[in-house]
Amino acid sequence: MRIDFDEEKHEYRAGGVRVPSVSEVLAPLSAERYGELNPWMLKAAAAKGTAVHEACELIDYGVEPDEDPEIDGYLFAYQTFLLEHDVEWEKIEAVVAFYRDLPFSGDHDEIPLYAGTLDRFGMVDGEPTVVDIKTYASLSTDAQLAASCQTALYRDALESMGGFVMKRAILHLRKDGTYRLVDLNKWDKDHGFNSKDTAWMLWNVWNNKDKAKRTVKRKCSRE
Repeated sequence: MRIDFDEEKHEYRAGGVRVPSVSEVLAPLSAERYGELNPWMLKAAAAKGTAVHEACELIDYGVEPDEDPEIDGYLFAYQTFLLEHDVEWEKIEAVVAFYRDLPFSGDHDEIPLYAGTLDRFGMVDGEPTVVDIKTYASLSTDAQLAASCQTALYRDALESMGGFVMKRAILHLRKDGTYRLVDLNKWDKDHGFNSKDTAWMLWNVWNNKDKAKRTVKRKCSRE
């Protein structure tokens, strides 16, 4: 079943039914990290992140992005990463969804449990890897925890669609032109963190809230 994405509303739909996004499912993690920050700062950071992602996508497709002093350092870091690692992308800014009907058996006619747009998936140094690109000024423990849950959901979605993922990683691009590649499989192990269980626990929280909202709406419509 085709997944449609409304970029303006940031909504995914399958067969006309709205499907929760990965960012919605993981919203409690974002609220905890960003709840007290100035909304204008968040908006500026989001705009910068979007500009970097779009320019990196152009690079991957062999197009030279326009020079922009605000993001040139991040782009240099990305190009350095591509030079220093053996990279072969299979998916770039691709919509994926998790289907309950396993194993994969062709086109799905069911509504997925969630959907999202992953940054990159492909072979990195010979291993099938989900890569999430970040442009934070610094990579905090909370940011790595959230990215670990995020990439765990992307991994499960890819595998429900017939793929195979060996590793998950953050590609942290810095304004000074340097980068850091964080192995999230190792990060989980080092921190005793179960990203899969945590991510699915948050999905259950979202699902229960959504069910409660639908129950209230049905009750109101009958009154």
